[in-house]
Amino acid sequence: MLTAETDLFRTAERKRVWLLGITPEIAAASWLQDLDLLAVEHARAMIEAVWAGDTDRRQAICANWLHAPFADESFDLVIGDGCLTVVDFPDGLSRLLASVHRCLRQDGSLMLRLFCRPDVAETPDAVIAALHSGAIGNFHAFKWRLAMAVQGIADAPDVAVDAVWQAWNEARIDARELAEVRGWRLAQVGTIEFYRGSSARYSFMRFDEAIRHLQRAGFDLVATRTGSYELAERCPRVLLRKRQGASGAHAP
Repeated sequence: MLTAETDLFRTAERKRVWLLGITPEIAAASWLQDLDLLAVEHARAMIEAVWAGDTDRRQAICANWLHAPFADESFDLVIGDGCLTVVDFPDGLSRLLASVHRCLRQDGSLMLRLFCRPDVAETPDAVIAALHSGAIGNFHAFKWRLAMAVQGIADAPDVAVDAVWQAWNEARIDARELAEVRGWRLAQVGTIEFYRGSSARYSFMRFDEAIRHLQRAGFDLVATRTGSYELAERCPRVLLRKRQGASGAHAP
């Protein structure tokens, strides 16, 4: 998760913060408690299920990131956790970055955790083999690796989450047995079923590709940090600054 445990994130402290989504760990971060934070989530049901409640300095609203209901240059800092992965590629990505750029004040900061596929793609079979060998420590890491591998089959710009479920189904893995053998909660393993029949698509860019899109949208990379948890090398945390004079529009 994005935290203020390093100098990277201390340098980004500002006064007014736009949180893309309602990630509880970010909203509760100690370094943000003296700042005014507005969390924006498109699904009202998610707000009702996850949000801890509004306070004088914390508020969540239901709105579309791509059509943010804010005046120009309203925020000092925008934070997002994996948000570039869940918007349509490339049009949704372009519109999201333009929206963020418009709403950031001059010299404002953008803090993101990226979900990046590796330069050399794994195959789905290799990910399944790693799961069976015990080389994957938690089921969520397995799902991300499998999704990236399925996207990488054709070096596609995105991947249908239903195609990820299809790869899981074709592997004929017994979810209950997997949970028992690995000591994972069955409910956690069962989250793969949410992918079945879903119309959602994820986009896992390579790191250099993600940075190019951000730069074209008018942001300059300030710093990058990588954690020590499983799959952290594919989930770098980046701090960027709004470029002076940049328009915020970019072609994919």
